[in-house]
Amino acid sequence: MTDEQTPQHAPGAEVSPAFLCSACGYLCATTWEARPANAARAIFYERGKVLVAIARMMPLQTVCIHPDGTSRYGGAETANTPERGTQHMVTSEEAGEMLADVTPLANIRAPKGIEDALLLALAGPIAETLHCAVRPQDYPQEFAYAYDRLLDLPDTSLLVAHDDDLRLTAIQELIIDLLDAADEDLSAAVLEALEQRHVLTPADLQALIEAHAPGDEEDEDTC
Repeated sequence: MTDEQTPQHAPGAEVSPAFLCSACGYLCATTWEARPANAARAIFYERGKVLVAIARMMPLQTVCIHPDGTSRYGGAETANTPERGTQHMVTSEEAGEMLADVTPLANIRAPKGIEDALLLALAGPIAETLHCAVRPQDYPQEFAYAYDRLLDLPDTSLLVAHDDDLRLTAIQELIIDLLDAADEDLSAAVLEALEQRHVLTPADLQALIEAHAPGDEEDEDTC
């Protein structure tokens, strides 16, 4: 599984980190020169998340691939890096005002955010298997996360599961449809960029989207 940062070495063994991810700070003893075969699977895994995020118009996040076969989508946004901003002590009155401003907006966006998280959880496995449905026993952690998100969804959500469908068939079919509908040129460009650069920021992803936006070729033809 990717996104679960588990270094590939024996428990208790002394490891000298040979790789440091510039995005999320992940350390491992494997270099790109000696990467294992499963590192390529992580590229497809994370590209699936990127394509679903684009299709759902989610805020884009940094995606990074590591030489030991692990990867992260959004790892840079949660990494513990001291240089990210400065601390600011707020008074209780300021805190109350901040909560008053944020809480209603969070409540409005919660269902969409939960749905997005649910789809992203299974987008990686489905993309990794070339747009085929996957089984809970093959991706237990991803499905466990997806089940938790289902419990958070309101009954009005179209993604609410029925009839105890542990394989989340309808949700998987929706993800497959989103992946199949992705622009082929953009999909190939994201794959190539991840293979060559290993880290793509939101700005990088946005540049790829704009470079493959529909209508560009039509505009050139009409000139």
